[in-house]
Amino acid sequence: CIFLTGMFVNGFINVSITTLEKRFGLRSSEAGVISVGYDIAFCILTMFVTYFGSRSHRPRIISVGAFLLGVGGLIFSLPHFTTGLYSFEEGFASKWFTVAQPTNSAAAHLILLKQGLYIFKTYHGDGCASGASYLSNYVYVFIFAQLINGVGCTPLYTLGLAVIEDSVPKESASLYLGIGNAASIFGPVLGYGLGGVVLSFWVDFDQIDTSNVNLTPSDPRWVGAWWLGTMISMACAFLLVIPFAGFPAQFKGTKHLFKVDKTTGGEVAKEENFAKSYKDFPKALMMLAKNKTYVFVTLADCSEAILISGFTTFLPKIIESEFQQSAGTAALVAGVISIPGGMLGHVLAGLIIKCFNLKTANILKFNIVCCLCVCALSPSLLMYCRNRPVAGITIPYNNTNDLGGIMSTCNANCSCQEEFYIPVCGTDGINYFSACAAGCNEHIENGTDSYYNNCSCISTPSNNGWQASSGHCVTNDCNSLGAFLGVFCVCVMFTFMSSTPSLVVTFRVLPQRIRTFGLGVQWLFIRALGSIPGPIMFGTVIDLTCILWQKRICDGSKGSCWIYNS
Repeated sequence: CIFLTGMFVNGFINVSITTLEKRFGLRSSEAGVISVGYDIAFCILTMFVTYFGSRSHRPRIISVGAFLLGVGGLIFSLPHFTTGLYSFEEGFASKWFTVAQPTNSAAAHLILLKQGLYIFKTYHGDGCASGASYLSNYVYVFIFAQLINGVGCTPLYTLGLAVIEDSVPKESASLYLGIGNAASIFGPVLGYGLGGVVLSFWVDFDQIDTSNVNLTPSDPRWVGAWWLGTMISMACAFLLVIPFAGFPAQFKGTKHLFKVDKTTGGEVAKEENFAKSYKDFPKALMMLAKNKTYVFVTLADCSEAILISGFTTFLPKIIESEFQQSAGTAALVAGVISIPGGMLGHVLAGLIIKCFNLKTANILKFNIVCCLCVCALSPSLLMYCRNRPVAGITIPYNNTNDLGGIMSTCNANCSCQEEFYIPVCGTDGINYFSACAAGCNEHIENGTDSYYNNCSCISTPSNNGWQASSGHCVTNDCNSLGAFLGVFCVCVMFTFMSSTPSLVVTFRVLPQRIRTFGLGVQWLFIRALGSIPGPIMFGTVIDLTCILWQKRICDGSKGSCWIYNS
């Protein structure tokens, strides 16, 4: 169940962030809110679930959570089935192009205007009436689905981990918890990998013949099947309900492990009936607040959660934007560096504690060393590929010195749209936002490829009868991705090497009667001070680096970002 939760919530959903932004016209900050909806529900419920659930049939409570996780997956997928088919601008229709330039200036101006008209591959009516401007409201559906997911996962990460701790010998707990935490890493990794695969399918492949879609996954207009992964997760969650409902409240042979630790927690913890009534709730909270080790470990986990939640949400987007990769490739690459890093970090930490039989103080020192290693490796984030040369955005048009946008004197008579990014590569080696932005007025079809000629913004003579071709210019001047992945993989390993030891310390410094409750309160702060602000902070900072926003032609509103300053 931990594996499935990670694959769905931290894998499929996070890897689809850029696709959701494109499909529903969302900003990165809004996408970050989708990510934290899960954590908000977790924060609201965790204390009550752990305090009262610790004395109930814990596996059955987890089975209810698995059912709600399936419901959340169903709700998250609904926008795909309740909206029309995805429409995109197919480009300039050949009828708007002519080789012979009209002598009449009014006719010439009319042709230039027609070049900028919307030519939609429209499946569901008028482009403006059914365009993407209203789709941004679906952000509330995604947030609601994430709230349901958070409710479903609350018992798993609190009561579930406590079941593991209560069912194994103390000296082996670190290894078993490390394996459980490794599953929480491998799940998102598989979600990243499978997410990259499903995003290579056209979003509406279940409803149309995709052979008629003349786009590739590297095209900025491409939208993959973001909903397919959530449907897979939904089915798996429903399947898990039955076995969890069949588990006993306490496994055979583990009763002797339930020993009250009277060395921690003070005199209150020695009371036989302590933590069996809601009246003891304030006393339990006060006991946690007075435990200095518990408090500082919780705060350390909060700072770590900011980084982990931010990167799990936006690492594919960072790789896609800074190293000029497609969404599917970026997702696969992010998964590749997380598999060895995250899993090795969790398992190695558990083995080190078990093999060397580390005491609590030494475990905390071990965590400090891991954190220092993360700090030493963090400059790897300074590696990136330089910006693509996009006329008017990252480099000026010919004979100009300003970066004022896609419009310039060479295409001043063109009415170019900014809602769909349809890049073309000029023979001058410069990318243009569209053929219209390049000032082209002749369209040449060659199979599935498109070429353009008579481009007023391209001074280089035509090559083989054309001055621009569809797609980005292919460059091989950036080789920093491999180095970044290698160093960042080690950084991920050291980051997660401190997670399992922190959990072991939490269990060791709390009395058994409030151990589950303490874990719930700890998760509350980790989510509230770490996992919730992390994606929002990352998304806001990423939005600040945008240098070209989508501009909807219907109402002029701002959509998602087309080009970032790497």
